[in-house]
Amino acid sequence: MKNEFIPFQQALKLKELGFDEECLFAYYGKSDLSNFKESDYELCGDRNNSSLKDGRVSAPLYQQVFRWFREKHNLYVVIIPTITMYWTFKTMTVVEGIVEVPPYNHVDGNDYPTYEEAELVCLKKLIEITKN
Repeated sequence: MKNEFIPFQQALKLKELGFDEECLFAYYGKSDLSNFKESDYELCGDRNNSSLKDGRVSAPLYQQVFRWFREKHNLYVVIIPTITMYWTFKTMTVVEGIVEVPPYNHVDGNDYPTYEEAELVCLKKLIEITKN
């Protein structure tokens, strides 16, 4: 389940960019989903960043954030499965044309080894584009 939520650092950056959608969970304190445990989140009951206090940050789902970028910023992400000797994933961020996210520096220098890694890289790129 923890892989459905964006990491704390990206949630914090999204809050700074004005992300204020309703979420089921919120982070409090410095947290990272790689060590996801009950003390790292709390049930929000459909609250958003503007209603959270004490440094809490909403913990949105990836699909929720990608939808927010499409609706609010007209930014789209495409993750394309590819296969050579094994499955990998190409990523593209679409902004009035196509901006390709640099490929993963894997053993063969191609693509991203997992879909989830491609999602995170795209999320970081969307935050970067929106910030600028």
